[in-house]
Amino acid sequence: MADEKKSYPKIPRNNWFLLRDKFKQRTPERVSPSYVATALGMSEASASANIIPPLRAFGLIGEDSKPTDLAYDWRDDSKYAGVCEKIFEKVYPQELRDIFHDPQNIDSKAIENWFARDAKVGQSAARAYTATFAMLLEADVSKAKEQKAPKLKNGGDKPKPIKSSTPKVAATPATKKAVHQDVPSTGETPGTGGKPVFSPKLHVDIQIHISPDSSPEQIDKIFESMAKHLPLKG
Repeated sequence: MADEKKSYPKIPRNNWFLLRDKFKQRTPERVSPSYVATALGMSEASASANIIPPLRAFGLIGEDSKPTDLAYDWRDDSKYAGVCEKIFEKVYPQELRDIFHDPQNIDSKAIENWFARDAKVGQSAARAYTATFAMLLEADVSKAKEQKAPKLKNGGDKPKPIKSSTPKVAATPATKKAVHQDVPSTGETPGTGGKPVFSPKLHVDIQIHISPDSSPEQIDKIFESMAKHLPLKG
């Protein structure tokens, strides 16, 4: 006769802490698939198959789907570690707890291998079992802060550009500098012994495009700024 296949509870860390936050705000009278689906933003079928069973296995809800006394302690930060310890001892066999008991040194790969052998499951299920095991072993309420920020639906509201009172300088770059370098002269220059002299010349063109909507005061400000910051002569 084949051995009965074992199973262990698994629940994503985000769902664990998000549901705990809901309990902290107001503990429901009954934890139904509909309640979980609404609280976690999933389908009722997924809630019924993936969330309700581990909550029962942990002892947070009873067969009647009502929260237990443990659930009320679970939502209390000061009692959180104690609740995790009770669940940890209830759910996992002594052998596993004896081998992996240090929350500061969790060997995820070794734990995955243990679950794969004991429960005869594949890598994906073993990894999910390990994640839940590690979460309960850590018993660290501060891990709730590691939840990923929820994504904004439909891309969310993008930040609006800040409008400036400064006049727009066309649709092209505000100030365009065209630098032209004349071909260097190699002719003979008096006083150099007849030797050719390299004499480069630099010519700078500055083009300013001003919006027709600009007021005279704004235009004056532009040229005042140019006179202040550009090395113009003459």
